[in-house]
Amino acid sequence: SARQAAGMASTSQRRSQVDLRLDVITEFLEAATHHTLHARGVYPKDLFESRAFYGARVQRSRHPDLETYIGDAIHALRVPISRGDVQRVVLVIKEGDAGQDGLPLERHVFDFCLRPGYLHKTPTAEDVNQLAAAFAACMSKISFLDSTLPPIPGGVLSGVTFELVAYANKQGIARELGTDAWSEERVGVENDDGRDRSTNYGADRSMNSEKQMEFPANAGGKQTYPVKTTKTNLIDIDVFVER
Repeated sequence: SARQAAGMASTSQRRSQVDLRLDVITEFLEAATHHTLHARGVYPKDLFESRAFYGARVQRSRHPDLETYIGDAIHALRVPISRGDVQRVVLVIKEGDAGQDGLPLERHVFDFCLRPGYLHKTPTAEDVNQLAAAFAACMSKISFLDSTLPPIPGGVLSGVTFELVAYANKQGIARELGTDAWSEERVGVENDDGRDRSTNYGADRSMNSEKQMEFPANAGGKQTYPVKTTKTNLIDIDVFVER
């Protein structure tokens, strides 16, 4: 009937709106990953090209394999992000070649929280402009990481690679996504003394089971470098580096 068709159209429209809102946060995570890899010199500078992103200029890799890996990994998180099950993604720069175990050198942490109603309510122009300015400010800060962080130990472009690590606030997310997308989750990571280790946003629950993705709990001299913290009417973002 006409009523049923209208209802289906309305549902389709709502879904497309949700998809568009999810595009915003996943595009930010993708852009931030590429831009950080460039800023820290993990790959040659000529492998990247400048692109516009919410009023800012960001560096994005032109290598198809690298672009596919980052895009597929972030895209796989869309559903758990929409439910609030994933609110942290970490870019880990580590020793060794791709696919090998290696100790972390730096952890670039992207915490984000979607405000209630963000996926379903129509934002105002002011909300959109505020979020765009927040994204641009984050990218600007990432551009100057080399001036705020010490050099990567051992130098760059020599035995250095990276991995993306997502953190879930409940069990079963990695199983839901499939092992090809993310590895087995590790929930309630414990310190050497047996106590649960926590972060600012809750229990440290990594969907990557390799302990090498985090610094040892008893590591001495670990420092945290704030990059950018911003609160908007749509999304809150906190970016910082551990090393």
